Amino acid sequence: MDTLVALTDHLDANSALILVGVAAGSALFFRIFYNLYLHPLSKFPGPWYAAAFSLSGAIISVLQIEPQWLQGLVKKYGTDRPIRISPTMLLFPRPSALKDIYWDPKLNQKAGLYGTGVLGPPHLFTTLDGDTHKSLRKALAGPRVPWSMGGLKNEWEDRIDDQVQLFVRKMRERAESKVDVCLSDKVAEFAADIMTMLSFTNPWGFVENSRDERNILNSWRKGLDFFGFVGRFRFFRNYVMTIPGFNMWLLPKTSNESGMGWLMAQADKLVSDREQELSNGIYPDKPDFMQHALDARMDGQPLNPIQKRAHVTLLIQAGADTTGTGLGSTLRFLATHPDALKKARKEMDEADKAGKLSTPVKYEEVRVHLPYFVACIKEGLRLHPPADNLFARVSCPGGKEVDGVFVPQGMEITSNAYIVQRDPEMYAPDPNAFRPERWLESPEKAAVMDASSFVFGVGPRVCLGKDIALMEMYKLIPETIRRFDIKVVREGRFVVAGGVAYNRDFTVKLSERH
Repeated sequence: MDTLVALTDHLDANSALILVGVAAGSALFFRIFYNLYLHPLSKFPGPWYAAAFSLSGAIISVLQIEPQWLQGLVKKYGTDRPIRISPTMLLFPRPSALKDIYWDPKLNQKAGLYGTGVLGPPHLFTTLDGDTHKSLRKALAGPRVPWSMGGLKNEWEDRIDDQVQLFVRKMRERAESKVDVCLSDKVAEFAADIMTMLSFTNPWGFVENSRDERNILNSWRKGLDFFGFVGRFRFFRNYVMTIPGFNMWLLPKTSNESGMGWLMAQADKLVSDREQELSNGIYPDKPDFMQHALDARMDGQPLNPIQKRAHVTLLIQAGADTTGTGLGSTLRFLATHPDALKKARKEMDEADKAGKLSTPVKYEEVRVHLPYFVACIKEGLRLHPPADNLFARVSCPGGKEVDGVFVPQGMEITSNAYIVQRDPEMYAPDPNAFRPERWLESPEKAAVMDASSFVFGVGPRVCLGKDIALMEMYKLIPETIRRFDIKVVREGRFVVAGGVAYNRDFTVKLSERH
């Protein structure tokens, strides 16, 4: 009798497991069937696996092949219609779609990709709601903000010059010792010093100490694959990451001695120290980004402690390594294209002899007197955009027409910098070639290409650090080419992980020019 009862219990348990398995399998089958044949986006072209599962896009991101995959889809399906790249997302590959997607105030709702919590507490970049983003950006604005070009030139350029000269001195030491230099890492460290200076008044010593301080940059890069996976895998984002305490187990902690956790802890300490100074009547001569975060008011109220920390680390998280990517990519393009390097150097030497350039060069001097250098920077950013993400927006109630195509409401609409900036029509006949001359051949064509640039985003959510990045690139790249000959040891690789790019192992030998 006991054996029979045990057998019955065993069968009941097995039956329950079988039923659960059948139910789960049936639900998955019907979800796939719906996505492929009944979904509002089922009429759009695209690979079946991307339409069926959001997991496929997450895997592609983790494999670090997303730009190449998207380019392959454009080659296969063309640019005349949007391409379905996930169950709910359409990619618009033409530059003509940018205005419809990113300038329409009805489409100012970001897709759920950003609301993962992987980048820490919510800040400007991760705020989904358009109205909230507008209020927050307004709260952080001011006439002396350290991310506007006016504020940078008037209050910070002299201090950036000091960092440029320090960088040149450190590179001269390496040139004299004839050691290989991982230039992709060194320019990223320079950018990190600029961002920490603008955020907290003083740089943190990346260049001075010739190292990635507290492993901040490497820690950021290691987290990008997870950021991309969570953002693209809808089920994981919506259900697993919302399990109480789960994301805290995965994310950096302020008790960490290095990496992004240490950065957050340091931000907390610096905010606390600054608030104590303010209570004693001590106010900084040059308001840094931390001061703007402390002064910010939303609906008459200051930001809460979590918001303060999130925003004082924003420039470092979003801008240090990405600006380093722009610096490294452009220097690599110049170093591997001798004709372009020769033209850029000839232009600089002539301007130098004519007394038009300071030491180090000023932003305005480069903008006015070195048009070929500016074209090289634009071309480098066109081919290797540092933020090569899927900046999706949610289609508004009633749907939205984008580039002549109607998109049903609630669907995700995106473009991609790597794709639109290699548009075969706009950049014909050589969209994949590094050819700075294209920016100088016709003022009218250059204006169209400028308007179609997606390097820093477009519309009301354009990158907060755009002018900072341009200031750094307009100053460090010319000064490096001015002072050093560059011999490539290893070209390295342009890596896109989680929609964010960085350069790996671009290694050179430097020799000082006389």
